[in-house]
Amino acid sequence: MADGGKGCQNPPVVLSQAPHTDPDQFFGISFDPQERTARRFDREALRRESADPSVFCWIDVQADDIGVLNDLLKNWNIDLALINHFEEPEVLPRIVERNDCVAFYLYQVIDPEEHLDTARTIEEIEFARTVMVLGADFIITFHRRSIAVIDYVKTHCEDAFRLAGQTPSFVTFLFMERCLYDYAHLNLANDNFLDVIQEHVFYGHQEELAAGLAIAGRNILTLKKLTSSAQIVLMLLATKENPFISAPARGFFREMLQNANAVRDAVDSSRDLLHSVLANIQAAAANRTSDVARVLTVLSGVLLPLTLVTGIYGMNFENMPELGYRFGYFGVLGALGVVACGLLLLFRHFGWLRGVSSLSRPAKAPPKVPEINGELRSVPTGSLGGSRRVVASERRDEPASG
Repeated sequence: MADGGKGCQNPPVVLSQAPHTDPDQFFGISFDPQERTARRFDREALRRESADPSVFCWIDVQADDIGVLNDLLKNWNIDLALINHFEEPEVLPRIVERNDCVAFYLYQVIDPEEHLDTARTIEEIEFARTVMVLGADFIITFHRRSIAVIDYVKTHCEDAFRLAGQTPSFVTFLFMERCLYDYAHLNLANDNFLDVIQEHVFYGHQEELAAGLAIAGRNILTLKKLTSSAQIVLMLLATKENPFISAPARGFFREMLQNANAVRDAVDSSRDLLHSVLANIQAAAANRTSDVARVLTVLSGVLLPLTLVTGIYGMNFENMPELGYRFGYFGVLGALGVVACGLLLLFRHFGWLRGVSSLSRPAKAPPKVPEINGELRSVPTGSLGGSRRVVASERRDEPASG
């Protein structure tokens, strides 16, 4: 994002290629702080609503061409050139501060319910970028594809405004609140999956978990980047005085910044949990190798004296008195058997045969884990499936203010 000529200039930003949308989708709603009312309007009524001094507006545009946003800003005589590189992979807020507006990028999960639905498998979190432009009497959002957070704010903004909305920043508050809410829930779902992985490691079935661990690790990294970007935006909104954020709104944003810090701590804790799972897998592999080495050591200890005896009597010397004994062959075989049994009993007394029994005993069947490519299998209460159901059922809508 770049300021057209006199602001700061940053490199372009683009996410992974998004599907093309239908022709431009326009949503407009104006709020009257005195009457505590709201009314929706279409593109043709935009100029009339933006000229009304008694209201402030929220305009949301979904389109492929970011030039639509630049044309829209001309209604407020704002020359804010937004670079047409909207899909680069880096996650950065790209904040632009001007005397007539503040603009930044906000990152939202495309459809959080996909990752909380027990009928689906664990999948990599997919997110999209939204441009948010905040002015004294307007707020504009632009995105290229349908996003669940935006649909949620469209549905609940009128009720939230009647409760506590005063300025356009209350719409920003709704967006930030819902984003942090989704980040926290997705992080919890990821933790629940790691709990199931832990159970599989305990039961000795860690070989098939590589794909799930890779997805869980990428999800943790994604949530960390999304939360960090939201923290940077909230630090600006909560601490820096500007004409677009009222003093009471800054207080609400400061509280939300604390929530963002808590979500970031939870994500870091999930990363520690992932490291713990990986350490357990490595420890299980090391124990397995140790058991194999113990078995080989026991076999070597038993065979070594037997090989020594057979090697001695395998020498081709003429003067070996034992070769003339009638029962010498059977006597040596019996001695070898006694030595072997004695060594096995000795090793058992020392506890060295535990590795043999663990290798020969079949592993316990663990609870089924959600498959990576296939339907979600049954899981026990308290693991991924049960926790997902609780998370999905506990979602509730709360008013926000700004």
